[in-house]
Amino acid sequence: MNRECEIVRDILPLYADDVCSAASREIIGEHLKTCPECAAYLEQIRASEAEGELKQERALVIRNQAKRFKRRSAAVGSVISALFMVPILICLIVNLTSGRTLDWFFVVAAGMLVAASLIVVPIVVPENKLFWTLCAFCVSLVILLAVCALYTHGDWFFVAASASIFGLAVVFLPFAIRARPLRPWVEGHNKALLVLAVDCILFGNMMNVISWHQKGFGFTMLIALLIVAALALLVVNFMLKEKGRNRG
Repeated sequence: MNRECEIVRDILPLYADDVCSAASREIIGEHLKTCPECAAYLEQIRASEAEGELKQERALVIRNQAKRFKRRSAAVGSVISALFMVPILICLIVNLTSGRTLDWFFVVAAGMLVAASLIVVPIVVPENKLFWTLCAFCVSLVILLAVCALYTHGDWFFVAASASIFGLAVVFLPFAIRARPLRPWVEGHNKALLVLAVDCILFGNMMNVISWHQKGFGFTMLIALLIVAALALLVVNFMLKEKGRNRG
């Protein structure tokens, strides 16, 4: 490549964008007629610019579609939420007109909250739908149990809540632990061991709550303590292995 080609290639980006002077454009045009290498280089510049424009347009289209999806999701979520409010309002009116307390109103409201966690949350939440749906469902289920226990004057809330949380963790925790919101906390750790640890802790908590509810701290409490102790040894062993690997 001679000196003239070097000078021309320095100006070619301006020539491709049509921002150079008329004199420079005329000189470059004459050079391109006799230099196929510089002409090919000009085509590369135009191809790269076209590709960059396509990427920008693609990103703009994706961003606009995401905004439209969010608006549609918000609209659909609002409509479904309004539909859920209908039985709640009906129950409120019936309770007020019959002169009764608002016990059934709060029970129905908590039940609608559980349904909304499974229907509205996946529609409204833009990312990590499964994770946030599971979280909303667990919270709404605990609220429903609390309301039912409160208005039935039962002392079974802690037993039902601990058993429900343990069951949900056994089924859904292996999937939820892979969600993006938990990645900073579980990155670099054995996910299977973490799931086992949480399940064992929740199981031990459930057994303790059952023992407390039955006014007895005998065999079930012993089982729970053994599980927690085995879990503690397992976690300590795992941490020592990880520390040894980091040192090595």
